[in-house]
Amino acid sequence: MGGKEIFARLLRGLQNERGVHVETLLCAAGALAGYACQAGLRSAAGAQGYSEKDVFTIVEAGGKKFYFGDHLNKPLCESQYSVWSLAAGAAQSNGCKELPDLHEIFKHVAASVGEPTFGIPRIPEGHQPGEKPVFFVKLMWPIFEPIVKEFCPDPFEWPIMFGSAIAQVLDFSKTVIAPDLALRIVMESAVPMSKVDLSAE
Repeated sequence: MGGKEIFARLLRGLQNERGVHVETLLCAAGALAGYACQAGLRSAAGAQGYSEKDVFTIVEAGGKKFYFGDHLNKPLCESQYSVWSLAAGAAQSNGCKELPDLHEIFKHVAASVGEPTFGIPRIPEGHQPGEKPVFFVKLMWPIFEPIVKEFCPDPFEWPIMFGSAIAQVLDFSKTVIAPDLALRIVMESAVPMSKVDLSAE
């Protein structure tokens, strides 16, 4: 139910007189899902009396902090219900034959920390989203956070809710964009946005 609510609100929020730009929708959904991994972990850790240094590996570059670590990777790409698992499963059910190289995306994100290229999806010309992923996190996370908490009191479930919404976005977009490219846009947005310090953006 929470995933359906997120999907519906994303559609409404990104719709204009020409409809919904699919690449922008995919970018926004991926960006929010990535950040939900960090936000959920931070909320759960805080409730148990842990500091961010207890759960994240913090890297400082370009005057900003970036968050890494195994705890963060689990909801993003390693658990059964991770953002990656849910998104990749939906893409494959829509005909995706070649999954993006997730290891390479992580490697690129780590190498670009503190650089102007950080957080910019590497997408073929003609398929660029309308804004950078961080734009959607800054704009939409404060709006979505109360909804997320209402549907998922357990912060560890926040990424699952967004993963469910991504699956619906991929279904929605399957007649407009190739599922392998759609999945790439999602993950090129999700991985860097799991790392950002939103308070510094």
